[in-house]
Amino acid sequence: MGTAEHPAQVGEFWAYRAQHIDEVVQVEVLKLGTQRPPRVQVRWVDESFEGRQEWVPPARLKVRWEAVDGFRTSEAHWDRIFELGRGFDDPYDGAATEVFDALIAREVARMEYREAGACRITDPARLGELTGLDSAVWAECPDRFTAGDDLVVPWPVTEQIAAAVARRNPTPILENVHNEENEARYQAIHGHRYRGRGANPDHVIPPEICIHVDSKLGKPRRAILGQWCGVEAADRFDELVELRKEIHRVGQIAEAAIAALRKAGHKPEAEHLARQLGTPVEMLRHHDSS
Repeated sequence: MGTAEHPAQVGEFWAYRAQHIDEVVQVEVLKLGTQRPPRVQVRWVDESFEGRQEWVPPARLKVRWEAVDGFRTSEAHWDRIFELGRGFDDPYDGAATEVFDALIAREVARMEYREAGACRITDPARLGELTGLDSAVWAECPDRFTAGDDLVVPWPVTEQIAAAVARRNPTPILENVHNEENEARYQAIHGHRYRGRGANPDHVIPPEICIHVDSKLGKPRRAILGQWCGVEAADRFDELVELRKEIHRVGQIAEAAIAALRKAGHKPEAEHLARQLGTPVEMLRHHDSS
């Protein structure tokens, strides 16, 4: 009862709260229940409660009363994080999450699920190398705080970190954006199919729903990622995509020519041409032409 690390015991004083919007108040543990679901009997200490006693769920006991100041401070920090933060479905949060997942090892810094875009920094020196940012960006943030081994900073700092690291290493991000745009175009025509398991049939999401979802979430997120990577990087990547298409086209021509030579009985010439090509024809044939 109480927290998993420190179960409540009879005679202890704990900080009690029924709902998050309530203030924590001091209670004394009187009895531990023996039935299911678990319950603990407590007595409200403050005289204004006139000796109130009640059986309550143990999850309402937050911390032992001697640790209540630290608990309140931590909650104030997190309230500020959410005040400055982004919603879970916000495209900025999604863009930053993608950058962190692709370019920043979790032992350096990470974004956790539903923490309003906050960033947890474990290796500030390495993060400085990855981003090129002055460490003061996070070390002197007025809303920073420590949680275990992590320095926790709010969304504005997370955004700076994500934009900086994407700008320094844009290719993996632009590659993901390019692939997702191709997928979005395909789904706008064919929809999205989820394969059924066993006797369950496939489930197809209609194209119009795919278009709506992509317009609301996908496109804005990709636009943010492109902005963080920078115009020059995006232009260079577009040139690379066109070059890939040309390589694929040349590979197809080379393959057709080699096949024609073999069919005409000119196998030595065909093998010589394949060697001269340098890049294996098989690789060219299977290269992504999208």
